[in-house]
Amino acid sequence: MTYRDAMPKGPGQAYDGQTSHDQNQSQAQGYHHLPRLLQQQQQQPMQTPAPAPQTAFPQFVANGYPNGTSQYQGVQYVQPAYQPLPPAPPHASAPAHASAPYYSNTDAHFANYNGAFAPPPLATDPPMQFVDPSFLQQTVIPRPLAVAPPASQPTSTMSPRLSLGVISTTNSPRLDDRQTLPQAASAKPHAKDSRRPSSGTGVTKSPGPSHSSTHAETLPLLLCVAEDCFAKASAAAQHVARAMSADEINEHHKLVATGLGCLEMAMMNKSLPPRLEARLCMRYASILVEETTNLMEAETALTRGIAVCEKHRFTDLKYSSLFLLMKTLFQRNQKAAFRAIDTHIADCTTYQHVHWVYAFRFLKASFHLQSGTAADHNTLENLRRIAAIANQREEKAVFVVATLLEGLAHLGTTKEDWATRVQTCIAQASKLQLDDSAHLPQIDILLLLLDLACSLRQKSHQISGHKLSALQGKMEELKHAPDWLPHSNEILLPIRRSQIAQQTISNDTRAILRPGEGAVDYLVLSALGKQETYALAYVFHGIVALYKATTLGRSSTIWSEAVRLLEEPRPFSTVESLPEALKQAGWVKELSCYAHILVGLQAATLCDWAKVKRCLRLIEEAQAPAGFLDLMTLYLSGVLHQGTADLPGALRIWTDPRFQMDSNKNPKTNPSHIESELSILAALNRLWIMQEPSLQDDLETADVMEKLRLLCEDNPDQEIRTAYNLVLASITINPPLSMNQVKRHIQNSLAGAQQTTNTHFLSIALNIMRFRLFENVVGDQALKSARAGSAQAKKSGNLLWMSVADGMLSQSHEVQGAFAEAHANRESGIRLANEALMKTKV
Repeated sequence: MTYRDAMPKGPGQAYDGQTSHDQNQSQAQGYHHLPRLLQQQQQQPMQTPAPAPQTAFPQFVANGYPNGTSQYQGVQYVQPAYQPLPPAPPHASAPAHASAPYYSNTDAHFANYNGAFAPPPLATDPPMQFVDPSFLQQTVIPRPLAVAPPASQPTSTMSPRLSLGVISTTNSPRLDDRQTLPQAASAKPHAKDSRRPSSGTGVTKSPGPSHSSTHAETLPLLLCVAEDCFAKASAAAQHVARAMSADEINEHHKLVATGLGCLEMAMMNKSLPPRLEARLCMRYASILVEETTNLMEAETALTRGIAVCEKHRFTDLKYSSLFLLMKTLFQRNQKAAFRAIDTHIADCTTYQHVHWVYAFRFLKASFHLQSGTAADHNTLENLRRIAAIANQREEKAVFVVATLLEGLAHLGTTKEDWATRVQTCIAQASKLQLDDSAHLPQIDILLLLLDLACSLRQKSHQISGHKLSALQGKMEELKHAPDWLPHSNEILLPIRRSQIAQQTISNDTRAILRPGEGAVDYLVLSALGKQETYALAYVFHGIVALYKATTLGRSSTIWSEAVRLLEEPRPFSTVESLPEALKQAGWVKELSCYAHILVGLQAATLCDWAKVKRCLRLIEEAQAPAGFLDLMTLYLSGVLHQGTADLPGALRIWTDPRFQMDSNKNPKTNPSHIESELSILAALNRLWIMQEPSLQDDLETADVMEKLRLLCEDNPDQEIRTAYNLVLASITINPPLSMNQVKRHIQNSLAGAQQTTNTHFLSIALNIMRFRLFENVVGDQALKSARAGSAQAKKSGNLLWMSVADGMLSQSHEVQGAFAEAHANRESGIRLANEALMKTKV
């Protein structure tokens, strides 16, 4: 049907061809939606209707029916508050019924009912019926939305096409302005009606917003929603990492996915400002790298951002994007990342952007640490280059950090001169102790911890006590320091500001290089938080206290305090991703499990096997990350089996492939000195277990002794050499050792126990000496040896060795003829043996 088919054929017909009723009947129909107002306004009883212009209005179609719903089809609607106008003179201009065409693409007007109209062009669309915009003033106000739309998107009421905008009602008459005209006015020719818009002031077409303007208006909303999602996900990352609940993980993933979707929609805009586009690419890629495994998508976004930065010379964003690109590339191809980062370091050196030289070189050092090559030549050379640049520019804090990192790299090696190298690094850092610019709380604590760890590995326990006191004093001083907040896990290294590199640092690079006040900027490095640092200090404190035989079990109390501190909720820290939170939670679990292992080993020394079993259960429940802790846990399990007289079970553990040594007489595939020492201790325990007649194997004993001889005689660890001498002095082999060899092993073990101030070793050495040299010997020397062994066993607190020492002392008294003392010591030995036996029932 065309516009022409929809026009009325006569004065008494509506648009659909139906004959209208009289005025009373049309007024009795009440309030309706007014689809055919033009017909009602022309029908006056006993009068010829005045000519009125025909105006085309936009179509309003809902549910496929021109009048909205199917139940109102064929029903004529009137406007109740509207009164009919008096007839006009023959040549008077008729008032306009409504505004000019809405959204009409043609200026043609149809004539009134007298048939004098120009036929419009044929239309291909279905017939359109338009509503007088004044009707919008009487419609029922729709219920407000639960969430108000943003101001940039105006609310559309009764608009058939939301994408075209809202129908304007600016020129529509208000309901209060529609007053009934007096009867006298019907004889006057009515001029322009003040209540209605004139025919010349029609409502113009509301321009529909273009796609780009709509995108520009929604862009801030998309970015706001994305950052809100990321902020909410980051705030709960620590809790999710600790709880690892499936529902919470799914909620976190939904938040991240929503934020990424918003950023992706924002990046689709083709008219983004260049700097905003580069920032969006970097932010999008950073979330992908931190929260997902979509590395290729991240590299694509970063490549796009780098191209924008190079085109518009955004040097700061370019370096930040390259920094993130190197981290992305390292996860995919480590060799390519090392080659690429060397290229960027060379470029920064050429352009004299020293700040970014620092950043890329520290990133390269972290790559070496993650790849397991923390102590190779390239790593050390990189750190020395950083120290050389910092020393040349007199940036003391950077120099100290680079030097201490080199010392940490040497601490984890097994080279013969590791201790000298570590002490050299400590001395270089300590020479700047009078320079205030080199003193930062985290750097001072790192220096003291490195010095203490070096002494502990050297088994210099007396020196370790003095260093521990210095560490405790510094930590007490920094307990409430304002420049080391509890939630801070960053180190800000001051760097002198350079005019050449001034354009390379901005607020967009604050995660790597942070603008400062005055003539100083800051290099941002990640570090342990205050809570984790105190827990690590507690662990070191317990190890030092282990060699001070003041109170038995005091070290276990200190280590338990470290575990309690680690289990406390952390203060709110900086924004972090879930993988980063998982790494921190894994480090906390690793240190907690290490503390539990230390507690279990000391409990085994005191024959508290129930406590050892409880520690093993806690370690199993913690599910610590894989690593050297698995080997230490296995070792503690073997100690439990051997201590509870399950010798076959213990022997199965000591012969585990992870404790075996290869044909080259070296621990098999053990990269660290910890795993090497545990393999040696497992082999020494095998020698003692094979002294049991039912488990004796001379051939295997000889093979194990030959391997241990190559590893232990010249071992740099004093305690390993002491344990080796104790075992060889106590076992019986075929052929047996000469008495001179036995005396030499006893002498070496006594000297080693005294040098390391190991009470337990000294107790074992004295009792072995009594057994080997003074068995059934009459004299004061034999009695003194037995008494010394018994006294030292009581200091060690080991029930089993206390029982053995009292038994040998009783025998010495009996040989001397002191039967009363012999009986008392024998009763004491029996009581301690029974007590030790009861503790094995776990």
